[in-house]
Amino acid sequence: MTGRAGLAVGAAVGLCLLVMAACGGGEGDAGPGSAAGSGTGGGQTASCTGATPADTVDPAPTSTFDTVPTAIPTATPATVTAAPNSPSASTSRPSTATSGTATTGAPATSGGPAAPAVALYRGPTSRNVVALTFDAGSDCGYAARILDVLAAEGIKATFGMTGTWAEANPDLVRRMVDEGHLLLNHTYDHRSFTGFSTGAAALSTAERRDELARADQAVAAITGVSMAPWFRPPYGDIDASVNADLGAAGYRWNVLWTVDSLGWKGLSAADIRTRCLDRAGAGVIYLFHVGSQSQDAVALPDLIAGLRDRGYGFVRVDDLV
Repeated sequence: MTGRAGLAVGAAVGLCLLVMAACGGGEGDAGPGSAAGSGTGGGQTASCTGATPADTVDPAPTSTFDTVPTAIPTATPATVTAAPNSPSASTSRPSTATSGTATTGAPATSGGPAAPAVALYRGPTSRNVVALTFDAGSDCGYAARILDVLAAEGIKATFGMTGTWAEANPDLVRRMVDEGHLLLNHTYDHRSFTGFSTGAAALSTAERRDELARADQAVAAITGVSMAPWFRPPYGDIDASVNADLGAAGYRWNVLWTVDSLGWKGLSAADIRTRCLDRAGAGVIYLFHVGSQSQDAVALPDLIAGLRDRGYGFVRVDDLV
């Protein structure tokens, strides 16, 4: 078809596609959690408020990897200023600590500089267990559905929690804690500490502390517990200065991941399951997202069954170390 008739058809097709996009049409939109509703069975609860003020989609990690890096980047952002009691570059492994108090921003140790946080990509391989972790930084999406599945399966998991998400969805955060899941401080509004993934300037030590404190205070106000000493870096952006600042602020563990499901990148539930099972191993830390644009929650029941068939149990991140 050529000439004016062809142009007219092309314009009509383009308009149709625009209308479908604006209305949320198209394949894959009808999954649980994408429709409005209440209760715990459909992926949402009555407190589900949709997008947080910070963003409309889960901020995806830039650093994706399926094997543990051999070294942590050592470049120090030019804008990071050292605090008077800035930790040394020691790489000694701190002792395990458990969160539970409502205090925020306390040094990890007293009587001297705190040790830098330990970057945790994978747990020990001596136990046939894996850790399921879910980042919450955008809409509440499938969060309730994920909690339903975990409860039905008797699994305790780990959630990377931003302060803005917690403030927007207090009932879900309360439920996570009440049902025995671990929360990781994922900053207040998902700003990259190094600026590597966003192209922004690296945050200063003071700005990093503020992100940590505001997030922790938001969660403590809802649950009465602190997320320290557990942290998850937005975008997976870390370097030696980040671990130093985390340690000084009372965060001993910088929790990353071994396997990224890539659900945030548009993988189908079947592909997520295959990818995660192919990369299963003792001590593996899985990264998922709760947001409605990812099919992680849809893949979760079959993935859990597949991992159990292979002999794996499930633990929270703090049970790995």
